[in-house]
Amino acid sequence: MAPFNLKMVVSIAMVASMVFGSSAIQHTVGDASGWVIPDNPNLYADWTSNKIFTVGDSLVFNFPNGTHDVTKVSKDDYVHCHVSNRGSTVRSSPAIFNLNRPGSHFYICSVEGHCAFHQKLAIHVVGG
Repeated sequence: MAPFNLKMVVSIAMVASMVFGSSAIQHTVGDASGWVIPDNPNLYADWTSNKIFTVGDSLVFNFPNGTHDVTKVSKDDYVHCHVSNRGSTVRSSPAIFNLNRPGSHFYICSVEGHCAFHQKLAIHVVGG
């Protein structure tokens, strides 16, 4: 039986993590448009259409302070533009949300009327 070689095991683990591991991505919501009341009601749906969100990634919401906020909400709150849990509201920019679990995630601007004018985001996160 060959002797145990710790250096070799560590080297193989490092190479495997480089080949199979992926780096977390910071997704800037809306890219250059930022987090705004969109002129195009499909802005955020279009923005998500070519992205893959993975556990470990994060969302960065950029907006002028005092004009918007970001609240993570349930699907029902997203659909009805309602906020059940105000504790998750971030009022200063950049608002960063870490994607730490797979599944559907929903965000809205809770400033009155903004969500109704399509300042809301729905994404699906896949496992890491």
